[in-house]
Amino acid sequence: RKKRSALESSWLTDVCAPGAASARPEISSSWRRSAKSVSTDTPFAPMKSPVDVGERFSESRFGRACHVIEDDLRDVVDGGDMVAALTDRSVTISWMVGGRRMLRNAEKVHFVVGGQWSEDAVGTNALALAEKLVKPAMVFSAEHFLPVVHDWVCYSAPIFDPRTGEFQGVVDISSLWSKTNPSLLTTVRALARCVQYELSRVDDTSTTLGSGPLTRIEIRTLGTTELRVNNVPIRVSRRQMEIIAVLAMYPSGLSLDELTTHVYGDHSVSPATVKAELSHLRTKLGGAIGSRPYQLIGQVDADYVRVLQSLANNDLAGAVGAYQGSMMPHSASPVIETCRHQIDVALSDAVVSSKDPELLFQLSNNCPDDEFVLERALEALDRSDARSGLVAGRLWRP
Repeated sequence: RKKRSALESSWLTDVCAPGAASARPEISSSWRRSAKSVSTDTPFAPMKSPVDVGERFSESRFGRACHVIEDDLRDVVDGGDMVAALTDRSVTISWMVGGRRMLRNAEKVHFVVGGQWSEDAVGTNALALAEKLVKPAMVFSAEHFLPVVHDWVCYSAPIFDPRTGEFQGVVDISSLWSKTNPSLLTTVRALARCVQYELSRVDDTSTTLGSGPLTRIEIRTLGTTELRVNNVPIRVSRRQMEIIAVLAMYPSGLSLDELTTHVYGDHSVSPATVKAELSHLRTKLGGAIGSRPYQLIGQVDADYVRVLQSLANNDLAGAVGAYQGSMMPHSASPVIETCRHQIDVALSDAVVSSKDPELLFQLSNNCPDDEFVLERALEALDRSDARSGLVAGRLWRP
């Protein structure tokens, strides 16, 4: 309250009677520029056609790249009374989402799709400063030029095309001044970088790496770990691979709490940490992770799922063919540990019970440390079969 009162006094002095600036230099400079084109009694932002603006944005290369952070912005506003927006190059809001109360406040001042929030349209605000200063900006309460938004605090970051360096638009998160959260400046900066990364992978005619109905996600966790999207290898951390593997087990999706429990178990982890991992993954997969519920979007091929399906269909040869070793043996994820144990035990029991020398030999190749399987393979193979020597060598190695 003290900070807001001081800013109100500064606004009255510097905006209404210029000459004794006491606000931040970038704010007072913006106030001086704003006074040349905007009246302080302006009730709301000027508007462009929301339909035209929205359509141009959704069809543009920049708009397609922004899809990668839309779910993240929804998650942010779900956790508090906020609004989030994306603008075009003219700092006109082209996409937005928000909580019910803040949306009502936003509508009153035309902080909606089509609303023009450049400095020469509404004066000092975070979206305009991010564009003017070419860096993330926060504008708090009476730092805004217009009194109609003195109840607001806004956090914005500019987005640039990594190929050309040209300004593309702004990502913004706003709330009431009483809910100030400086960490949101870091959030918008990170989200801007996500869009810039996505822009580096999409051109004017193509979609992003993982977007569209033909997205194919290949997950390998048996004996090795590998992730490919549309046949393109994707590098991920071990934790991110665990998240991908768990999501593939639940095609209908998981809530954030369910996903956290399945991946992290009893380890204490904040929702923000899980959301950050999901955000990184969504960027790497070109948006192929949906939210509410969290799920993989596209055609998913997971080796462990194929093994389980083959076992369920009594296709033992298919299960052995897809099995290349234990599932992510170093993972402590509760669901992955359970799945690993289920596959290893079920497959071993079924193959041993079959007494099929071909299947036993094939399984022994992928279980070189399982003495029980090696012994059964050696028993099943004819002594004249050269493969029996290979099995014996593994079994009796020093």
